[in-house]
Amino acid sequence: MSQSRPLTGSSSAPARPAEAPTSPPRSGQVPSRDRPAARACFLSVRAVRREGELDRAATVAQAQRLGALGFGVALGLDVRERSELGWPALRALVQELGAPAAGSVVGVSSEPVSAAAGISEHLEAVAQQAAAVEEAGGVPLLLPLAALSRRRVKAAEYVEVYRLLLARLAGPVLLDWTGPLLRPELLDYFPETSFERVMALDPAKVRGVRFALLDVKRESRLRRELLTRDQLLFTADRAHLGPLLLGANPGVIPEQAPAAQRFTEFAGHEVALGDFSHGMLDGLEERAEALAAALKLLAAGDVTRYLEAIAPLE
Repeated sequence: MSQSRPLTGSSSAPARPAEAPTSPPRSGQVPSRDRPAARACFLSVRAVRREGELDRAATVAQAQRLGALGFGVALGLDVRERSELGWPALRALVQELGAPAAGSVVGVSSEPVSAAAGISEHLEAVAQQAAAVEEAGGVPLLLPLAALSRRRVKAAEYVEVYRLLLARLAGPVLLDWTGPLLRPELLDYFPETSFERVMALDPAKVRGVRFALLDVKRESRLRRELLTRDQLLFTADRAHLGPLLLGANPGVIPEQAPAAQRFTEFAGHEVALGDFSHGMLDGLEERAEALAAALKLLAAGDVTRYLEAIAPLE
């Protein structure tokens, strides 16, 4: 098995924890002996089309370019693109991509199940897609089930639906919490404290969340709660990307980047845990070189130059 490379933003400043006996890796995990990643960043890859047809080779080449810069690859995050491609084409793309050096995350959902179908049918479709992603070496990202919003499901029912779904999955997985600013049909998704309760069901299986509510204060509070269970928060908020990756309190720029408190494994790499967000971002693939340069400054502890470098990307 080839040795995996560090994600962009790797830093050798914090001491690594003592080696512990390792259990056999689950799908999507490869034991890593690299330097821990200070900030794990996954960039979304859009499908390349030629004359209306999916160009898998060109799309894979684009993913490989991002991987060479140290970024993880994210596929199948955009609902419209998923609808245009269809799951069979997306699955073929995932299989051709394989397991990039810096890891891959792939959105899984319940299409092409009808919106009128029962919840159990939706869960089975998600489980089948997740199994295909795991088989290809990726980590499934559980996209929101819009049927729950449409049916005005209560908080306790959300928890039960996700409990049933997680029982069907091998893991590791991530959850996606996208809000109505990006997808209006997801208004009131995860009502009350249902999200926190779902994340607490099986932290060893649910390794974190892609957070796309575009709420900086809420994101900061949530990542601190997840930190107590060694779960990761991947921000999707490009407008506040610099401060969120830097960390600490919203609106306050620290002189030094918050230090890693400990480390966890995700997608075959050791990743730092602390009072900061990681990234899972859309629309930055064409500016990946600039983002990689900014993250190197952050890893080096140069906060001022990091914020200057990342500001044009926000």
